Amino acid sequence: MTVIHATDPTTQVLSLLYQQREDVRMLITERNTSSEVQRAIRSDDVVMMLGHGNEYGLFSKPEKNGEYRRFLITDRHVQFLRDKLCIGIWCYANKFAEKYRLHGLFSGMIISELQEAIDLGVPATKEEIDREMKKFTLRLKDCIETYGLKQTPPRMKELDDVQSALTKFNYSNLYYYE
Repeated sequence: MTVIHATDPTTQVLSLLYQQREDVRMLITERNTSSEVQRAIRSDDVVMMLGHGNEYGLFSKPEKNGEYRRFLITDRHVQFLRDKLCIGIWCYANKFAEKYRLHGLFSGMIISELQEAIDLGVPATKEEIDREMKKFTLRLKDCIETYGLKQTPPRMKELDDVQSALTKFNYSNLYYYE
């Protein structure tokens, strides 16, 4: 598996998805060039893409002012992703997957920061978001490894033991595409 993870403090928790996995052959971060990203995607059958993003792709590291201006994954990479099994966990990765007919497990909007909860009108505290994101990520890892990508979205909904506005939102925003 090739992992592409643009790390920042609010998505560092997603590293739990690939830590201690023996099948991770390459880790690509914001320090890699676009050509290195393309080579890495081509070299593997499974590609995991993690971080912040939107319907246009996976963001690179934010600028010093906190804005995201660069991407690690965009439409330029689609030709290399089409025949891969993908795991895309970033906000609106599902829209990216739908648009380009990618295969695998993708997330919709996932609340990982307090400002996202505020913007969406989902009542939550920073502490709750941090705690629940860790639980969500560990459960997601377990589901992927135990049940496979296709069964992960329905299984994750069953695992929401808190049933708060935050967890209902996050646990219901996973999608599998054939």
